[in-house]
This record gives sequence, C-alpha cells and structure tokens, in this order.
Amino acid sequence: MRLAGGLLIALAVGTSGAGYWVLAAAVVAALLAVAAEALLPPLGETRPERIAGAVSRLGMVLVFATTFGHYLFPTAPGAAAAVFAVVVAVADLAGVRLGDYAARWVTGLLLAAAAALIAICVGIPPLAQFIAPDPPSVPGLGLAVLVLLPFLLPRRPGAGRAAAVGAVAVAIVAVALYQLGPVRLGLSATSFRELLAAADGVSLLPVLTVVAAVATVPVAVDAFTDGRERLSPERPKATLACGLVVAVASAFAGPVVALGLAGVGTLAELVLRVRARGYRARRA
Repeated sequence: MRLAGGLLIALAVGTSGAGYWVLAAAVVAALLAVAAEALLPPLGETRPERIAGAVSRLGMVLVFATTFGHYLFPTAPGAAAAVFAVVVAVADLAGVRLGDYAARWVTGLLLAAAAALIAICVGIPPLAQFIAPDPPSVPGLGLAVLVLLPFLLPRRPGAGRAAAVGAVAVAIVAVALYQLGPVRLGLSATSFRELLAAADGVSLLPVLTVVAAVATVPVAVDAFTDGRERLSPERPKATLACGLVVAVASAFAGPVVALGLAGVGTLAELVLRVRARGYRARRA
C-alpha cells in the first residue's frame, strides 16, 4: 500500500533527477529493500532506532498528505495537505486502525489499478520518442533511490513481500517511461495524470482521483500511528504534537522536501538495522 501512495509523486521527483536511469534506480531500491528484509533484523527499541523509525514514518505521512493535496486539490495543495494531516491525527486520536482485512482489500484494489495502468500503457502506442540517455548522474541516481526506497519496504516484514512490491514498482516505472518519456514524466508532480492523458485514458482521470485517495488515506493513518507510538505511547499529547508538526510541514513543504525527509529517515533506519545485525553477530 505504501508503494501506491508514494509512487504517485516519487516517480516524478526521481525521474527529474535521473531521467531514463530512474528505472535502474527502481531496480537498485527494490534490491536494497529485499536485502534489508532478508538479512537485517527488525528495527529495535533503542532511542536512536525509535527516533529514526518515527522520522521515516511521519515523513511518509508528509508525502501522502502532499500527494493527496496535489492530486485531489491542485488549486490549493498546501491547504489540502494540512487538512489531510489534521484528519489523520484525529483518526489516530480516535483510535482508528487499519486492520489486516481492510488492508487486504485496499491492497487488492490498488493492485487492480496498477494492472489496469500497465495494460493501458503497454496497449497504446507511446507518444514519446526514445532518446538515448546521457551517462547516469550519480547525484540523480542517488536522489531517485532515496525517494523510492521508503515505499518499497513492505508494511509487514518479509523478503518475499519486498520482492513482490519491488517487481510491481519496476513494472510501473518501466511502462511510465515507455509511454511518457523522462522529460514529461519529470515535469509535473502529478505525472500520472499526464500518463493517463498520453495513453488515451482521459476518461479515467476521475478514477485516478479515487485511487489517489485510497492510496493515501488508510496508509497515512497507519504510518502516523506507527510513527507516533515510536515516539511516545501517550496518545493525546504525542498525537497532538506529531499532528501539529506534520500539518504545518504539509502546508509549506513541497514534494522534494517531503520525499527527502522520508528517504533520510528510512536510510537512517536501515543503517541502525545494519548496526544491530553486526552487534548480534559479535555476541553470537
């Protein structure tokens, strides 16, 4: 579920930095996610680990809020994102949780939407002409990996789940590049709107709006609760504090800042997991 909500906006940012090489970045990010789930222990409960986990998850909430604002309220994305963050905090305060049954339904709907998008993009001749890519830019590749990685780590741990998420992500990136090309794909934060328009899917734009809502709201509540609990189990105070920070950031931060925060938090989380694995190996 994280993948859908993040990829709606992360793909444009990653492509703007890496061009055609965003596909290689998606493969690298997918391999890192699989390796992390296969080789590293879960995030622990030390103070640095709790802080890193909270930053990465609240950063994801910021990304989902930004995505929601840009796709559903393009004339006032900042205000819509701030309201989104407030609603998510209220849901956490009320004890709303995304159960496994609901999560399976949401995942199924999003997988169906991804399959439809892939079929449309493959079935319609692309408008973009292929242009041989320039040599890869290391900063551009690094940015693309950084913004994609948080959404390739599965909600529930497991190397198999990470591999499945990575395969879906690589497929979507590939068909998006095939249909739009890197220039158009990286121009707009809402590049999936342009993708449907290019693939003669203008009539499906209202469906994309619904998909954007389904892909962001449930997973944002889930991520917010997880991030808040890592900081403090005291719901009212911690929820209000986290909600205020995320709401203010959502009103002013753009996609790059939101994705960067989520990416840095995820990278710190992985570094701490590597350290924990080394510590356990020395004690064994």
